[in-house]
Amino acid sequence: MGASLTSENGLDLFHLRGGYSSGRFVPRQVAEEVLRRIAERSSHAEWVCLIPEADILARANYLATLDPGLPLYGIPFSVKDNIHVEGLPLTAGCPDYRTLSTTTSPIVQQLLDMGAMLIGKNTMDQFATGVVGVRSDPHPVSPFNPGYIPGGSSSGSGVVVSTGCVTFSLGSDTGGSGRLPAAMCNIVGFKPTPHLLSSEGMVYANRSIDCIPVFARTVAEADWVFRQLMDHSGAACVLADSAPDLKDCVMAIPDAEGLKFFGDSLAEACFRNLLKTLEHHGVRIKPIDFSAFAEAGAMLFDGAFISERYDSVGGFIKQHSDSVNDVVAQSILKGEAVSSHQIWTDLARLNLLKARVHQQLSAFDCLLMPTAGTLYRCDQVKFDPLALNRNMAYYANFGNLLALAVVSVPGAIRTDGLPFGISFAGPGHSDYRMLSLAKQ
Repeated sequence: MGASLTSENGLDLFHLRGGYSSGRFVPRQVAEEVLRRIAERSSHAEWVCLIPEADILARANYLATLDPGLPLYGIPFSVKDNIHVEGLPLTAGCPDYRTLSTTTSPIVQQLLDMGAMLIGKNTMDQFATGVVGVRSDPHPVSPFNPGYIPGGSSSGSGVVVSTGCVTFSLGSDTGGSGRLPAAMCNIVGFKPTPHLLSSEGMVYANRSIDCIPVFARTVAEADWVFRQLMDHSGAACVLADSAPDLKDCVMAIPDAEGLKFFGDSLAEACFRNLLKTLEHHGVRIKPIDFSAFAEAGAMLFDGAFISERYDSVGGFIKQHSDSVNDVVAQSILKGEAVSSHQIWTDLARLNLLKARVHQQLSAFDCLLMPTAGTLYRCDQVKFDPLALNRNMAYYANFGNLLALAVVSVPGAIRTDGLPFGISFAGPGHSDYRMLSLAKQ
């Protein structure tokens, strides 16, 4: 048993399912291994709340009385600290916002009903505002180099999967928070089409577009978790499930004007090499006008949509300004001045951009792009937080505004030892197709 669980693949979802079904180990042994890994590999920086050891072991013992054929039987997972779990504290990254949850998010309840083991709640950028991962105190750091950012706002959720402490985790994604931590931590981050799965039971950033993404170490594991949630959600939605072989694919990429690396030659080299590899496998690559994507992305924080963030937590920030990160407060409080005219004007413009983008993508199997065009040291982001956050979010902020399905996967390890991620994006309800392409 020990050797089968202490290997780096020990918490792989399919390894665990096979071990449970064959009787090689039971949930308590997996729970003990998870606790050992957390003690050795993580810190308070990644965890806002760990479920007490006695309760985790009690859950494992209870699972031993159930059918091991449950889809997520004995699979350890964690959730971002803006998602409600009954009986657990919730802070949304701000200790003074702390409350004790009296309900459980529907998506978390579905996972528990399918046999999953909840381990705890993860650190996040305060009020899910930022994609850098350093807007909390303490904050996680890159598993590859502690001087670098882990990506945000679902920072802790990405790091604990990368370090092998849980099999998968849930984050939240408004403008990239389910994808940037994946790229920075060399794991998979899958952001489904908005509203495909329930986003009820969380502290919202932008309720109209927020969704709950899945972090995992492989696309196959993220795909399995998503499919189980879809199958058990009761949603009457049929998703296209076919994707061509790579040799038959036509992929769009941002054109020369739209493709940006912000002076990062290592990231650019990774992307160029990946394009060559794909073309070697028969993929046809065609640049497209990226201006509609970029314009939509800029609307998230620089347009009327910031008012939705203000509606969610602006009142608390005004009353507790000393409790809130200055950059977060500055960003969200802009929403108070947004007029109803600006909201409707921006919404009309976004609808035009959405129609244009979906028409563009109809000629391709997907849009392929860097998940992030660069990455930064923690001290750089703290010195120039707004501009560098904007650079990090360039390929991500538009994803939910344009109702896309996006999966970020590891693309390469740069020559400086840091990870580089790429994203496959498609129109709404292309979720299974994007996952299928990403697997290849």
